[in-house]
Amino acid sequence: MSRGLRIGLSIAISAVCLYFAARGVEWDKALQALTSAHYIYTLPMLGATLLTLYIRALRWRVLLRPLGKPQMSSLIAATNIGFMANMVLPLRMGEVIRPVLLSRKEKQPLGGILATIVLERVSDLLTVLLLFGVSAATVSFSPAIRDWGYRLCGFAIVMSAGVLFVRWQESFALRMLQIVLRPLPVRFAEPVEHFFRGFVQALEILDSPPTFLAIAAWSLCLWAAIASVFAFGLLAFDLPVPLVVASVVITAITAIVVSAPSAPGFIGAFQFGCTLGLGIFHVAESNAFAFSIIVHLMQFVGTIAAGVYSLTREGMSLRQLEEVTASDAKAA
Repeated sequence: MSRGLRIGLSIAISAVCLYFAARGVEWDKALQALTSAHYIYTLPMLGATLLTLYIRALRWRVLLRPLGKPQMSSLIAATNIGFMANMVLPLRMGEVIRPVLLSRKEKQPLGGILATIVLERVSDLLTVLLLFGVSAATVSFSPAIRDWGYRLCGFAIVMSAGVLFVRWQESFALRMLQIVLRPLPVRFAEPVEHFFRGFVQALEILDSPPTFLAIAAWSLCLWAAIASVFAFGLLAFDLPVPLVVASVVITAITAIVVSAPSAPGFIGAFQFGCTLGLGIFHVAESNAFAFSIIVHLMQFVGTIAAGVYSLTREGMSLRQLEEVTASDAKAA
């Protein structure tokens, strides 16, 4: 699929999400919610957003242990710039910019660093599924929501078992993948096999139980910090929901929705995730949409500010960074 087609598809998905998020909104009520919000809570929202970036850098350092010990300043700069790029560039370019920038600064092989990004995404997915599953299964929602909680917990457990199987039976898993890919054209099969080999390489870190526990702990800290951003948003709008449980559920649902391809900054997908999550607690769509605007804006502002700060310290423009990333990614 061409780059232009992928960009068009991601924008279309965002537009559809925005339509579903806004179709039931009464705009006068949404405006009333925005004007009556307690904007003092935007300050801790910004602080929590910056904290999430720092925690991401700390967790990344643990994931990179097999490759060496990169400087914390390099990790923070790459993290800030990468997540800023996700907000302003198409196709989640930040996921490539981050490892490229760190590879250049620390003189480390790009392939190994890219593999840690894969494991990072797996850690995030498992953590989000478990948080949502446990919340939905243990709190008095509707029976349907509780059943979904049980299913997601089970899915997270199955995924974890699959990851462990791939690590312990690496050769067997690779042979099975090659058999499955054999009928496919080379242009499809080669990238999939390359991705799988990188993923297997990243899983070597699971051989160290202390490292595995450290990754799990930082993942929980990260998503607790992200949930706190949503919690401060709930306080800002005085929404009648259980604060801790609602913030975790909204965080998990929004994270799942924005994982789909979408426009830069996750516009539309973020709003749809928030309205879906708050809908579980019977919050009116107008209030939910207003909530999504402010929480999204604070995350956007905090991430952009951190990225601009790091980009300025690195003496680079975003265009230069994109060009360097394209050349290094092709070489890898």
